[in-house]
Amino acid sequence: MAVPSVLVTGSGGVAGRAVVQELERTGYRAIPVASSDADLRDMAATTALFETHRPDYVVHLAGRVHGLMGNIGSQGSAFYDNIRMNINVVEASRAVGVQKLVAMGSTAVYSDSVPLPMSEDGIWFGPPHDSEKGYASAKLAMLAQLEAYKDEYGMDYAFVVSTNLYGPGDRFDEVRGHVLPSLVSKIHRAKTEGLPLEVWGTGTPTRDFLYSGDAARAIVMVLEQLSGVVNMATGVSVTIRQAVDTLVEVAGFDGEVRWDVTKPDGQHARAYDISRLSSIGWAPQASLADGLAETFAWYDVNWTSARR
Repeated sequence: MAVPSVLVTGSGGVAGRAVVQELERTGYRAIPVASSDADLRDMAATTALFETHRPDYVVHLAGRVHGLMGNIGSQGSAFYDNIRMNINVVEASRAVGVQKLVAMGSTAVYSDSVPLPMSEDGIWFGPPHDSEKGYASAKLAMLAQLEAYKDEYGMDYAFVVSTNLYGPGDRFDEVRGHVLPSLVSKIHRAKTEGLPLEVWGTGTPTRDFLYSGDAARAIVMVLEQLSGVVNMATGVSVTIRQAVDTLVEVAGFDGEVRWDVTKPDGQHARAYDISRLSSIGWAPQASLADGLAETFAWYDVNWTSARR
């Protein structure tokens, strides 16, 4: 019997690296696709890629992704680039007969009006938060496309609504990146150079942070067992201040921490109902402290070559 093949877009990212490893560990043939392999914004290039590999399944993780400040400053380009990637990947999957596509969504798609904890049935309830509406709207458009393709062509899909991910191999951009990897870089630099640690915002917003290895296990289990919209998070929210305190501790940083309250906080509260994911036996294994310790240790060794 042939080993099932899974094409993984965005394989060079924090989630993609972990997903490729988990697929290979669990007996699949992973086909990693990074941006250097094909420009997924180009339909001809995407079609050629899929016709070459003709995968059984697709895990679509590629995207133009930033943190809060990056999304605020690139609403139009984030929408345009992600729309093109997503449309092309979904259509190319249909054209070569992919059995199922698992797409990476984002919890940015949820409106501030959705009751907490956010559940999958509230995904179309109101517009995304203004700070990330370009990026989030492109993700919602992909969900609409997947629903339409399921209706017309019978192509199975799962749309994984992912909370904030972090882990080894992340993009450690201090200005436009996500909160935890940007803080890992900042605290490493502050510790190395004897500087204070500067953190944006008030520290009061809540977030749910998921380690990349746990996310990879969830994605493979969803590929095998669930369809439709699935929240992917730990189910436990912490404040940004708590996350910073944890990182300070695991990094062994004993300098001053300065909070820049002139910087935006973004959406104030995020908490997720993960009962669908939990129903198939998934639970996170890495605590925030353990995951941050591994991430900081990886960065400490690889910081000169880490993505930014």
